[in-house]
Amino acid sequence: MNKILVSVLKAKYDFRPDVLDIIIGGRSSIDSAEAFRVQNLEETHRFIASYGYDLDDPIEKAEVLGNYHEALNFIRKTFLQPDNPDGLKLEIPRKLLELADVRELFLLVSMNYPGQSSDSAGKLLKNWACSVLKVMHTIAHIDKDMRTSYFPDIQKQILDRYYKFIHRDDEGRLFMGESPDDPLRVELAAFETKPKKSRNSTLLKLLHKPENVAEELFDRVGIRFTTQTPLGTLRVLKFLKDKMILMPPNIKPSRSRNTLIQVEKFKATLKDVFERAEREELTETQVLAELEAAAHPPDANPENPHSSEFYRSIQFTSRQLIKLRNPVFDELKELKTIARTKPPGEEITKILERIDLKNIQREIRFFYPFEVQLMDLKSAEENEKGRSAHSEYKKAQISTAMKRVMGSLFDGAR
Repeated sequence: MNKILVSVLKAKYDFRPDVLDIIIGGRSSIDSAEAFRVQNLEETHRFIASYGYDLDDPIEKAEVLGNYHEALNFIRKTFLQPDNPDGLKLEIPRKLLELADVRELFLLVSMNYPGQSSDSAGKLLKNWACSVLKVMHTIAHIDKDMRTSYFPDIQKQILDRYYKFIHRDDEGRLFMGESPDDPLRVELAAFETKPKKSRNSTLLKLLHKPENVAEELFDRVGIRFTTQTPLGTLRVLKFLKDKMILMPPNIKPSRSRNTLIQVEKFKATLKDVFERAEREELTETQVLAELEAAAHPPDANPENPHSSEFYRSIQFTSRQLIKLRNPVFDELKELKTIARTKPPGEEITKILERIDLKNIQREIRFFYPFEVQLMDLKSAEENEKGRSAHSEYKKAQISTAMKRVMGSLFDGAR
C-alpha cells in the first residue's frame, strides 16, 4: 500500500485518542498522553486561537506566558523535591526553563519540535511539556471563572442565611434556633465556615478531579455543623429545611454523601416509634432514646478515594441564587443624567446617548454551589486523628494529582 493511499486513509479514518477516548469515551484530557498533535507553529497558533487565546494580542499573549511560568512554579513546589519532601526527584529541563514561545510546548508534545529526537531525550521533553500544558489548562479555567471576582458577596449572601440562626445562650452554649427559648433549638458543639481556598489549593483540587474545570469546584463556600450526637445532625437538617434556609430542590443529588447514619434502618425505627407513640406506648424521652440508638453509621463505602473509610459525616452540595447589583448600570445611568444637565462635550454626549441601559443588566443573577457537612462530636474527634486526618487526605490528593500531571515522568522517577 503506497504512502499516498495511507495518508488519504488516515485523513479519513485515523480516529485519534482525542476523539475515541476524550470526546466520546469520557476520559479527561489530563489523563491522556496523546490528547492532540500539531505539525508546526502555524497549526499550533490556530489550535491556541480555537482554544480561546489570541496570541496576536500582546495582552493575551502575556497572559498565556504568565500561565506557563505559574505552571512551572506549581509543579516545582508541589510535585518535586526539595519543596515537597515526598515529591519526585526530578529537575525541570533547561529547554523548558528557557522557552520564550509557548507554542513550542505543543510542538514538543507532538514530537515535532525542530531537532527533537525520537530517543529517550526527545520523549523526556515531550513528557515534561505535556505535564506543563495540563497545569496551564487548569489555570486557564480558574482564571476564566467570571464568578471569582464576586466571591466575597457570594460568600456573604450564602452564609448570612445560616448565621441568622446561630446563637449562644446566657450559659455560653452554642445552638441553632430563633432564640434561646426556641422549643426546636438544636444544641451544637461547633459551627464553622470554610475560608476561601488559596489559589494553589484550588489548582491542586482541580488537577486531581477528572472534570478539571473551575465551575466544578463545589466547596469554595463551605459550612460545617458539629452536633452532640448523630441524631442532632438530622435535627439540624430538619430545622434548615423547615425554615427554608436550605431548599431541597437545589440539592445536587450526585454530590450527597452519608457515612454517618444508616438511613433505611433509621427510617424503619422512626416509623415504628411514631406508631407506638400514637398508641401511648412510648414517652418523648423513650422516643428520643430509641432514635438515638437507631442513628448509627452504615457500612463505610466512600466514593471519594481520598477519604478514609473511617471518616463519618453527612455532606451534600446545594445551590443558592445569588443576586448582585451591577455597579456599571448605576454609574452609566448617573453619567447620562449628568450629560443631560451639564454637557461634557459634544462627542462624549453623543456616545453616552447611544448607550441603551436596556442592554445592561441592572442585577446579575446566578446559582452558586456550596457544601454543607454535618457530624457528631465523637465522629469529629475521630475524623481529626489517625487514618482520617486531613493531612493524610491532602497527601493522597497530592499523590493523585502528581500521577495525573506527571504521567510517565512519575513512573520513571519511582
